[in-house]
Amino acid sequence: MPLLTLKEEIILSAIMMHGGSSRGAPIRKKVIELGQKDIVYGTLYNLMEKLIGKGYVVTGKSDPIPVQGGRSKTIYGITPEGKKVLQETLEMHAAIRQALPELG
Repeated sequence: MPLLTLKEEIILSAIMMHGGSSRGAPIRKKVIELGQKDIVYGTLYNLMEKLIGKGYVVTGKSDPIPVQGGRSKTIYGITPEGKKVLQETLEMHAAIRQALPELG
């Protein structure tokens, strides 16, 4: 069973919290909130490329912004395989928490 790194888990969770797809900026904002530390766009997009390569994330384009010179935005969406590996990772965390004796 493949497991996610912490950063991958946070990114996929952020995408899920945005309904399964979103642009990069809202994902970054949620990743900062969940991870409780800043992440630069370059790092985020490098991690997104790795998730795309693993088949956990796909990209698409939005309609152009309705202003002169408006352009499309990249939309990132979680795949069924991405949802599955995220669920398996979260279940593993729950099992570990349940098996641990109380901390302190």
